[in-house]
Amino acid sequence: MTARQEFTASWPVVVASALAISVGLMGIGFYSLGLFVNPLQEEFGWSRAEVSGAATFQQLGIFISAPIVGWLADRIGTRPIAIASYIATPLALVALANAGPSVPAWYALWMLVSLAGCGTTPAIWARVVSMRFDAARGLALGLMLVGTGVAAILAPAVLGPIFVEHGWRDAVLVVAGATALIGLPVSFFMNREIGGPTPQKTERGRFEFNRATNTILIIGFLLGLLVAGLIVHLVPMLVDGGMDRAAAAQVAASIGLAVLFARIVVGYLFDRFHAPFVAAIFLLSPVVSCLVLWLDGPVLIAAIGLGLAAGAEVDMLAYFTGRYAKIGNYGATYGGILGLFCLGAAIGPMLFGWSVDTTGSYDLILIISAALLAFVVALIATLGPYRTAASAH
Repeated sequence: MTARQEFTASWPVVVASALAISVGLMGIGFYSLGLFVNPLQEEFGWSRAEVSGAATFQQLGIFISAPIVGWLADRIGTRPIAIASYIATPLALVALANAGPSVPAWYALWMLVSLAGCGTTPAIWARVVSMRFDAARGLALGLMLVGTGVAAILAPAVLGPIFVEHGWRDAVLVVAGATALIGLPVSFFMNREIGGPTPQKTERGRFEFNRATNTILIIGFLLGLLVAGLIVHLVPMLVDGGMDRAAAAQVAASIGLAVLFARIVVGYLFDRFHAPFVAAIFLLSPVVSCLVLWLDGPVLIAAIGLGLAAGAEVDMLAYFTGRYAKIGNYGATYGGILGLFCLGAAIGPMLFGWSVDTTGSYDLILIISAALLAFVVALIATLGPYRTAASAH
């Protein structure tokens, strides 16, 4: 089918997937994390590294569960996994809202939220979209992941005032309500065929190891490590520089606009040009962001650069999986790649917090991040021709 025919037949799949992801762990769940840092430091007296550990355990849960749910989605479909997850996640968030001053308990509750939310991540939703799109796969995945861009805008803009006026506990309950009210209906009333078992019955869902997918594993881990650390610490970084929290939250909201732009434009370009070259160009933006923040330059430019990176990274990993691995192995392969990406995202925020606690500033970690991101760009440029053919355009 042509790109137009694919969208005519399957646009509801893209809309449903985008809504589901927006209220999931990698949507509102991730983009609200930076808002917790200062309130919990004040209430419990924790260090920045201790507070940032929430992101670590949230992402560790995805690292553990993504390969498993990807494998399951290849066999039983997306629908039952999603329904169970959008019931369990709000319940886990209610438990989080009642957390006390224990750091280990705080981490355990975030791990619980993450494991409960295993069916809210792109580990299964990207498989749904990739099975129904080929000629327009890049744009379809980009539009699906617009859900995270919407979350990146709304989480700081809407939750920021709630954190300030009502406290972090009420803000968590708002997140729980949004997750249930949006995610559960989308999953429950989804067409039963959406996300069903792959038609290639001779294929067994497994991680497909080859030179390209091995390189993508490294790329995913480093991107998770660096971009997650930068985004989670952007608000406290700006507050340290003298900006008040409300203004810092508004700057962080600009990340979401850049994410939305990158999701759509990057996906569109993937369908028309060699995707690794497009991705390499877009991922130069966080290198610039690191240097701007290090030199105390315009923070809005830095935030937009981070948003462009966040908008390209997960879309890129999802698209690369479908081009360098067989579609029958998509769930298991992308689940493994996304899991390693999330392992990096688990370590990154705590590593950034530890660096600040140790050195007294973000300078060292910003310089190291710029160098490693430049290395990632070089790796992407070496991926070579696709192993599975893209449709001609």
